Amino acid sequence: MRGNHNNHAKASRTGRWNEKKMLSPHGYVKLRVGASHPLADANGYVYEHIVIWVAAGNSRPTSGTVLHHINHTRTDNRIENLEMLTIKEHNKLHNKNKIRNAKGQFEKKAGCLLDGKEWKQYPKETK
Repeated sequence: MRGNHNNHAKASRTGRWNEKKMLSPHGYVKLRVGASHPLADANGYVYEHIVIWVAAGNSRPTSGTVLHHINHTRTDNRIENLEMLTIKEHNKLHNKNKIRNAKGQFEKKAGCLLDGKEWKQYPKETK
């Protein structure tokens, strides 16, 4: 329902309500823990990999650090797949297979792995 008379659906009565898990737009798993949880955002959700990291006795990532998924699978939140990196280390790791173009922007370089094969040049476009 919609309207200006306080009769629109809220919380669990909406079609988008999720009791347990959801996938964020960036591909990370988020858990519904409630707004009072110390790790929760304003909507009561927290990223699953942060909960697992902190539950293992590690400190919460600070503003200068990032939790990195070692196998690059954002939904694989096993503790052995997570490592704490500085933002600089994380960017260096993800940009090692890229080069800067004339505008200073990163682009993938030839010689990257694609479907388990190494390509020495860019694939030719098919028309």
